[in-house]
Amino acid sequence: MKTSLLIIALLFSLASCNTSQKENQQDPKSADPIETNESRYTEVEKNTSHDSRGYDLMTQKCFICHLAKPDPSKSAQMIAPPMVQVQEHYKPTYPEKEEFINAMVSFIQNPSQEKTLMPGAVKKFNLMPKLLYEDSELRLIAETLYEHDFGAAPITKQSPVGELKLNNGSKWVLKKETMDRMNAALEKVNNFNSDELSDYNRLGKEIFDDAKVILLDDSYDGELFDQIHIFFNGIENNMHGLIAAKSIAEAEKQLAELKSRFEDFHTYFKTS
Repeated sequence: MKTSLLIIALLFSLASCNTSQKENQQDPKSADPIETNESRYTEVEKNTSHDSRGYDLMTQKCFICHLAKPDPSKSAQMIAPPMVQVQEHYKPTYPEKEEFINAMVSFIQNPSQEKTLMPGAVKKFNLMPKLLYEDSELRLIAETLYEHDFGAAPITKQSPVGELKLNNGSKWVLKKETMDRMNAALEKVNNFNSDELSDYNRLGKEIFDDAKVILLDDSYDGELFDQIHIFFNGIENNMHGLIAAKSIAEAEKQLAELKSRFEDFHTYFKTS
């Protein structure tokens, strides 16, 4: 009798388990769509020729936070700058593949405001967390970032690219410390005189460091910060160009353009 009852109880248990499993299984047609890393880039990008191992690692480890390119339809999901913009910021300063890889790996392993070449992105998204990935994987990702053709980044509403404008007809008011720093930078640019390429490179680095301090200032936000960002976006290529210049002729060209663009600063900004 006891044996019969045990068998009946066991059969009842198995039936209940089977019913529970069926109830917990979702109909694929009715399940809510879940965005995966794979869905964060377009079909065109998936089919672009690339080093498969490096791109797969980028997909698994980078596209969690970064989009491949800006996408207005996914603006609410952006928690880090798109990869194409990272590429566009770092390649002018590190045009050689090995130095680009070393710079990217160094930053990813130990992110800091001092190392970043994207202060505007740091202000918007904060510094990325320190990632404990294998060095060999990081180097493959950095190599792919250096080589991969993402295409040009489209201009979106979130982009700082735009024209400088006055604040309802008046100049934007900056703190005295900011204006002092900018005036010192202007003086460096206007009074620069050297025949040494290394001095041109150093000047570009000094001006960029001044720009980073201003862009990372937490007291600036809203439209005022947007205007500051637009100004520095306009001279960004020249600053990076000076840093990376390989000839006096190229350095002189970048410095001349930098001087010209710096002339706009006091037209739009003042101190109280």
